Amino acid sequence: MKILHIASFKGNIGDNASHIGFYSILEKILKNYEIEQVEIRKFYKNYYEKDRQCFDSKFIDYLNTFDMCFIGGGGFLDYWVPDSQTGTTIDIELNLLGKVMKPTYFTRIGSNPHKKIPKGNIEKFRNFLNEVNKNKNLKIALRNDGSIESIKRDIGEKYLENICEILDHGFFYTDEKKYSKIIDAKYVAINITSDQMSMCSEFKEIVDKAFYLEELKKVIDYCINYLKCDIVFVPHIYSDLKAISELLEIINDSIIRKHITIAPCIQGDNGTKRLFSIYKQSEFVIGTRFHANVCSLAMGKYTIGLVVLDRVKYLYDYFGISERAIVLKGTFSNKIIELLKDKNKKDENTLEMFNQDHTIKFYKKILSDYNKTS
Repeated sequence: MKILHIASFKGNIGDNASHIGFYSILEKILKNYEIEQVEIRKFYKNYYEKDRQCFDSKFIDYLNTFDMCFIGGGGFLDYWVPDSQTGTTIDIELNLLGKVMKPTYFTRIGSNPHKKIPKGNIEKFRNFLNEVNKNKNLKIALRNDGSIESIKRDIGEKYLENICEILDHGFFYTDEKKYSKIIDAKYVAINITSDQMSMCSEFKEIVDKAFYLEELKKVIDYCINYLKCDIVFVPHIYSDLKAISELLEIINDSIIRKHITIAPCIQGDNGTKRLFSIYKQSEFVIGTRFHANVCSLAMGKYTIGLVVLDRVKYLYDYFGISERAIVLKGTFSNKIIELLKDKNKKDENTLEMFNQDHTIKFYKKILSDYNKTS
């Protein structure tokens, strides 16, 4: 089977972790297949290199040379994108959707806008969903990040009739390779962001950056002084280094030298595996980015989510552990410290609680349906 996979493969290690999980699912179901990867960033409006691509008729012809196509994971159906014919990253003429002749799945996809929605985008996205429903070769499976609720609220519940929700595939992330610990001491792994702080969220307040940094500093002080753990910061993209640097500016120099480590900012699958081993070998994880939370939970780590974007809160609500999603309101450091004090709750996650079977069954069905028709 020849599979076309359209997604982001360079730029955010969380995406790579999700892809590794996706391929682990395919390995369980398919015996013989090959995958052609196409980088979706080449379709972005702010991509100006010579190899820029478009979702045009030429690309549809290319897609139709494969047996099957998967688009995702990622927030490619977030309907905030300006000047897009669908309101999303998938900027395509609607009539071309009817020309997709091979099974094409938007899977583990996000549709949960974190920026202001331009006028007209709601209607554009409704029209897109209508066209998807007309073609039996097209199917949408949203990830469990609140996208279902966003569509119900903004687009209309009727548009969910042919859409299902599956686990983000970071819950299937595995890596059997053994890595040496990044430091010998016990440590708390922390991921914080810079780019997400200005994005829209239903839950977080407008955060004063100085206050936010002071709250994070209190958490770090507690980890070092009371838990006797060092700190390892884990960047997922280059802008995370800015967030780390801003926090270090208000921390005592001797504390930084003795107790704080910054993991390297490395990309691709190999970088992903090395950096996610840091989460796996930690005592606790405090994470802002979606996949810092997803994969740490899946690896059985006691994880606390910092709710900068709504998707993190939805994730914890989804599994009935909402107390571990910390909304950035007021003195949020107190809530984090209270959770860290309760050492008896360490490593309580199990794969059973994530109900992977539902997602596996989704793939078994679509691949079985293909075999029946091919």
